[in-house]
Amino acid sequence: MNQRDAGRHSRTAQRRASRVVLLALTTMTIAGCAHIDPRPDYTRVRELIRGSTAYEAAYDPTEPALSSAELEAIVGDGVTLDEAVRVALVNNRKLQAAFLEIGVARADWVQSGLLSNPTLGLGILLPEGGGLANFALDLSQNIVDLWQIPIRRDIAANRIEEAVLRIARTAGELVAEVKRAYWRAVAADALAETAAENLELLRKSHDTVRAQQEAGAASLLDVNLARGEMLRAELAQREARLAAANARRELGRLLSLSSTPDTLRLTDPLPAPQTRASEPDALIELAREKRLDLRSMAQAADAAEQEIRLEYARVFPEISVGFGLEQNERRAQPGRHVAADFARASIAAGAPTVPDIESRTQRREARDQQIDWKLGPTLTMTLPLFDQNQAQIAQALYRHDQALRLHEDLYLNIAHDIRILFDRAATAQRNLTFYRDELLPQVQQNLDFATASFQAGQSPILALLEAQRALLDARRGYLDVWSAAAIATADLEQTVGAPLGQSNDANSQPTTQPGGQP
Repeated sequence: MNQRDAGRHSRTAQRRASRVVLLALTTMTIAGCAHIDPRPDYTRVRELIRGSTAYEAAYDPTEPALSSAELEAIVGDGVTLDEAVRVALVNNRKLQAAFLEIGVARADWVQSGLLSNPTLGLGILLPEGGGLANFALDLSQNIVDLWQIPIRRDIAANRIEEAVLRIARTAGELVAEVKRAYWRAVAADALAETAAENLELLRKSHDTVRAQQEAGAASLLDVNLARGEMLRAELAQREARLAAANARRELGRLLSLSSTPDTLRLTDPLPAPQTRASEPDALIELAREKRLDLRSMAQAADAAEQEIRLEYARVFPEISVGFGLEQNERRAQPGRHVAADFARASIAAGAPTVPDIESRTQRREARDQQIDWKLGPTLTMTLPLFDQNQAQIAQALYRHDQALRLHEDLYLNIAHDIRILFDRAATAQRNLTFYRDELLPQVQQNLDFATASFQAGQSPILALLEAQRALLDARRGYLDVWSAAAIATADLEQTVGAPLGQSNDANSQPTTQPGGQP
């Protein structure tokens, strides 16, 4: 190889090395520009919430939160049930925090598609006595990502869908919780009003008995008995007011109101008795189609199955390929003593002799015969001789089996839960009708007879007090049953996963039964 060819070869090797380094840096820069955008996932959650609750409003992390003035404008003139639910779906802090889990899941999805960072090694070794240093450069990339990335992507996509379904289910549970809190607060208000009416009734009775005692028609015992009932009614009124205030505070907590909700005015009355058109079997079928947590657990089982594949793919944790570039060291040319060389050459020749001196051209040609750069591919592999990822594979198998069994448990228990709640709601509705049509008219009639009999002097005060107590108990029982019926309906809707009477729509998807049967 002549001088020109050797120089050209060296420059070509340097250019190739520069291109490889530039390509690696460019790839790293592009990979670092991955963008995380969870907005389509937020839209998906809101669509599922609308399908499972029939409410349009839902929190959007990309939109500004409700201000105090906006909240006051909504709740200041009274709150209906629908308004309370809409405020909770937008303003509840726990639901807002749950929405942010989607951003975490989306970030994991983006991360799952990124190649691991390449490894760059540099070495500079200085030769003893000076000279050109030994320079080594190694650039390698772990290529196990090539077959692991598709599996990681599938797992992360399942995790996103699982999070979307779980958060939409959380919103549905919040709706049911708000409904229960609203009806409890309405019932507590009604009980407080009833307690005030009862107290007023017993005060009038006490005044009547005292007037009769002054007229000689009643004894002091009669007055004391009437006063005792009145005092118990006053105590009951205080307890009812406290219960109403606490129920209102509980509703305010679900709405995440910063101000005290004591003055919150609830404008919807307890719902009228309903006639159930659906049967439990139809509700069970609807629940197995609509329950978002059931679909979420199915997604979790799919992700666990993909985890098994990923752990098998991790048997070889690292297989790195790349290239190495090395420049050999070169010792410095030793210094030359021309006089000494002349003496040695003359002695050896037996006459004055000029020593051998290489020309510059000869020295350059000698250097060109040396190998300055070495460039070639490299391969690094971790051999799975002792750790073959057995424990992680076993864990993945157990987690998958666990996910399948949890999904099966929920699938089976839906039927039991719906039958229990259906019977509870149906019984509450029947009891409500019984109170309204049978018991209340009867105890009111008994009180009217007892009052007339006592005023006519035909029965003692105890009979009147007993009739009054029966009426007060019936009123409280009627309100308790009424609120229980409304709450039972909310519980049943939560268990079904959809408003009662809702038919299948585009948001419903067939749920896979345990064992893989649709």
